Amino acid sequence: MTNRGGKKVFSMTDLKSAISNDKTTSKPPSSKAESAQQPSLSSGGQAGSKVLDHTVGTVHQAGGGMKRSASSMEFFKEQQTALHRTPGPAVNRQMGREMLVIFDMDHTMVGDLVSLSDRDNIETNVPWVYWPETKDQGLSPDFILPFLTRGMMRPGLTELINHLQALGSTIVVYTHSENKWASKVCSAMERLIGRPFIRRLFSRMDCRDGHPEFGARKSVQYIVDVMRREEGLTWATVEKSIMFDDDGEAVAQSEQSRLVKVTSYDYWEPVQWDEVVNHEVLRRNPKELADLVLRSVVEWGIAPPSVLKVHRTAEDAKRDQAWQVNLDKRHQILLSYNKVAKLDKVLFGLLDAFNGPLATAADLEALPQRARVILGNPNLSAGSRRQPK
Repeated sequence: MTNRGGKKVFSMTDLKSAISNDKTTSKPPSSKAESAQQPSLSSGGQAGSKVLDHTVGTVHQAGGGMKRSASSMEFFKEQQTALHRTPGPAVNRQMGREMLVIFDMDHTMVGDLVSLSDRDNIETNVPWVYWPETKDQGLSPDFILPFLTRGMMRPGLTELINHLQALGSTIVVYTHSENKWASKVCSAMERLIGRPFIRRLFSRMDCRDGHPEFGARKSVQYIVDVMRREEGLTWATVEKSIMFDDDGEAVAQSEQSRLVKVTSYDYWEPVQWDEVVNHEVLRRNPKELADLVLRSVVEWGIAPPSVLKVHRTAEDAKRDQAWQVNLDKRHQILLSYNKVAKLDKVLFGLLDAFNGPLATAADLEALPQRARVILGNPNLSAGSRRQPK
């Protein structure tokens, strides 16, 4: 058992211990389930209870201010211009080839994935004893792809990736999401863009969760060291790196000069968590395991408060009805914001920054500040539904 962000986090051993005394079935988990499931558990709202940790990197509640958005016509013009950009005359190809570009994933490259990741988490990170043979277990990149197509992938990412690859830059993703989930999202992004572009994926255990010595949640120096040691990028240094993240405090103060904070991209869609893990599936699994799942979805706010109760009272039904009304209102707010989110032009602004002078080491050193200046234009961001950090 370890501590993560003030919460007690339990291992796979703890979960097996929690269900080991169940006598409802003698059927052991399949070898496939045992090899795939490594759930992360944390203390729930009730004393002594355990719930699944989210696998997505960032989980936020709706709310916060919204900045002025660009008009759809401005966005269209910018997008059409970006489609025809090529590296400018002041670009030194050697500088481009010796540039390490580090992208955060959640709310930077893509929107709010929590609904998708919660369902995947429930289906893949629980050691199910019974699972319907005709149902896939977990979400595939093919399942995620339509969400990206509808707006979950940030506008301008394809154009920015095309430009960076034309420069010969090395692109990595550095996310606080768990690796198994993040790899599915990255695969879906590469399918939508049409080719592989991610040299390496760094995930939750590459953050302070796995390296308590880090001065902040993430470390550029760590990425550089790994890329030099394991990927053969002998030229890689912190000074030749640039990082984009919606968290302005993602790295330590000593690396802040290489970090460019981007406005959070908050496109969101709902996903039904119990499409497969329904009452019948829960009934045919150990009670302790089913209760773990139900406690988790209540803790996450995606199931009504009385879902754990066998016999609901009239008061329970009344509370559940009020909960559903509030959930529907919250979903309506989030979905209405999507129209604004899709006008976002932040990545087109970054495209302008990379298309500027990049002929010398000094230009590369100054690149993050040039990007910050361009992103200071209020017309670039459609705004975030969260208050800035």
